Amino acid sequence: MPFNPDSVLGFCAGALLPVNERHQNSQPPMTKWVNIPFAPKRCPFFYGWVIVVVATVGVIASVPGQTIGVGVFADKLMTALALSLTQLSLAYMFGTILSSLLLPYAGSVIDRVGTRVMVVASALGLSASLYLFSWAGHIPKLVTQTAPTIALTAGCFFLIRFFGQGCLTIVSRITIAKWFDHRRGLATGIANILAAYAFNASPILLDAFVRHLGWEHAYLLLAALVGVGMTVIGWVFYRDNPEQCALVMDGRDDPAWVERIAARVPVLKKQFTRGEALRTSAFWIYTAGIGWHSFFVTAVSFHLTSIGAEVGLSRAQSYATFPVIGLISMATAILAGWISDHIRLRWLLQIAIATQALGAMGLFDISTGTGKTLFITGYGISTGLFGLLVTIVWPRYFGRAHLGAVSGMVSSILVFSSALGPVLFSALHDATGSFRGVTIASVVVSCLLFLPTVWVRNPQGRA
Repeated sequence: MPFNPDSVLGFCAGALLPVNERHQNSQPPMTKWVNIPFAPKRCPFFYGWVIVVVATVGVIASVPGQTIGVGVFADKLMTALALSLTQLSLAYMFGTILSSLLLPYAGSVIDRVGTRVMVVASALGLSASLYLFSWAGHIPKLVTQTAPTIALTAGCFFLIRFFGQGCLTIVSRITIAKWFDHRRGLATGIANILAAYAFNASPILLDAFVRHLGWEHAYLLLAALVGVGMTVIGWVFYRDNPEQCALVMDGRDDPAWVERIAARVPVLKKQFTRGEALRTSAFWIYTAGIGWHSFFVTAVSFHLTSIGAEVGLSRAQSYATFPVIGLISMATAILAGWISDHIRLRWLLQIAIATQALGAMGLFDISTGTGKTLFITGYGISTGLFGLLVTIVWPRYFGRAHLGAVSGMVSSILVFSSALGPVLFSALHDATGSFRGVTIASVVVSCLLFLPTVWVRNPQGRA
């Protein structure tokens, strides 16, 4: 029997439910588990706002599998595994690329089993992966050559990237998108407030774990927090969609409100399959912009200690920029989230790419006041906007019926991009002797990606 990735992922997530991709607008049936341990319909307010909170917790729980979390452990891993920065970056790249290849299948599985089952499977998978990674320091005792060490380390990176940056992040974002339509931007903006600050403040907390517990025990603590905490939260509070709970999106369906609010947001005329979405220019323009952000942010987060050291900053001084970035990301996320329900999304994409170019300019010398201001402001605004765009674009442009499959493909590209960032930054640094050439290239690429955003349009307009 040929290998079927869908079957493997389905086994991990639970028994697969049948799905008919062509049957696009039918209301999902009630399941025997939807009202256990409580019925969302009995919530005194719209249960979608509960979903916003718990899905945000899900995104935050993915931090150990995100680059911003891995970067804190990078120097400790280099010492424990006897690898150079470039060799560790290669292991990270191989593991991340492998995880990106499976994410389209993971997205399809989410469409079949629902977000509630998938979030539990993802949390358990990330927890087990972190526990396994805590033993990575024993790899040099098992193998003495560099190549096998890189391969085994890549395997560890694959697991935490697939379940963390991949599955857990996708399923949490999709859950919010399924519960809101005309208020999707506002809901996503609120979710991104806590997520943005938590992501940018997490290096300080993780660094404290590493300094006081050691990197191995820090990973064990994170495994326990994710394995127990997120699994319980996922099973108790997550629900796949409002229709399954006998509710409606946004919590309102009176004709007057729908007519008034629909004038601000394009009417959804067609549910695009993944294949149909891939044949639109809008998919690739947005994905290119968001993918470049993933590439750049991953590389900067992974090498921030080295970038800071090049201009005379200590490890603590380099990481001290993240809490301020988090505050800017929070403000951007909530403001842009509210505005996104009223304007064309391509304007937000254009602002995001432009501010990312400013952030790259600041990296020329983040030890100066001007450089630090440009870096923090550009990085903060672009991060807040991209966190919003990666959630709200796909349901508005392509519908909800195949949101998991479409989002899985997008995440696959984003993760693949993030895999290339650290190793290419390392290679250019080794070739030129500094990070200045990398920052110049980053500014140029951002400017080139800005051009096609002028012509991007919502495919629903031609449906």
